[in-house]
Amino acid sequence: MEQTLKIKLSKDAHDKLMEMLKLSDEYTSIRFTYVSGCCKSAKVDIYLDNFKAGDIKNNIDDLPILYDDALLDNILELTIAYANSRFWIKTVSTEASNKSCSKADSESCGGCSGKCGSH
Repeated sequence: MEQTLKIKLSKDAHDKLMEMLKLSDEYTSIRFTYVSGCCKSAKVDIYLDNFKAGDIKNNIDDLPILYDDALLDNILELTIAYANSRFWIKTVSTEASNKSCSKADSESCGGCSGKCGSH
């Protein structure tokens, strides 16, 4: 069974990402990348990019999205909003991602030094 990424995108976030793409002559898509962080704080970066071999291509309405297997392996769901001139991203990690973190069941990241969850 192939895992799929669930992406929830607010209208403001969608509109801002489309605006950014339209301003660029160089890039054709929005890329989401997984960045390992401290326990319970997996991060996703957003930037403009072009399709590369191995990418997973998806569309949210007319917005072209790219991501790779690293994102799928670690994130089940992304919720993205735009407010106060910045993107707000909430992630839901996969069980496999949480198990690799010794502090996954802890209420805080204390003592993790940013290395927890790195592969």
